[in-house]
Amino acid sequence: MKKLILISCFALSILSFAAEAKLPENVEKKIRYAVSTTSGADRRETYDWYKDSYLEMVERLDKAGIPQTDKEIIIKRLEAMYGANYPKQLARVNDEINDYKGLVNRIREEQNANQQKVEAQNKKSKEEIASILSSSSIPKADLDRIEENAKAEYPDDYTLQKAFIKGAIKTYNDLKK
Repeated sequence: MKKLILISCFALSILSFAAEAKLPENVEKKIRYAVSTTSGADRRETYDWYKDSYLEMVERLDKAGIPQTDKEIIIKRLEAMYGANYPKQLARVNDEINDYKGLVNRIREEQNANQQKVEAQNKKSKEEIASILSSSSIPKADLDRIEENAKAEYPDDYTLQKAFIKGAIKTYNDLKK
């Protein structure tokens, strides 16, 4: 029975050490260097504090849903500001996450505004194309061919289709004279 208890305690301790999160080698070196000025129990406490701070910072970045490359940029920026002081980095990481999300939202809003502007311009140009085609004195078959060529050349851009149609009608009229 004693052996069973000892073996289970031994297995439990091995599992608890195995489950411990690993630090990247460069981070561990920086932490060891940062805590090298302290001694004894303070050194171990400071090491654990820095390690836990780093792991918590990485966990917050992971939970924030930020792409890996941007996470690395944020970590580098925090490291440039605070060096190996991971508790300070942890205190600042939420601000960095919010700044990143704010930037992403501003970019999305700007892209949406640009898209709406393009869609409005396309709608206006589409109406102008219909007006140009209906007021032209060119035979219907030739107009249809010009319109098809414009659509083939610029499938999603009605502003360029309008310019193409105007140019083609002007050229057609000039050639007929």
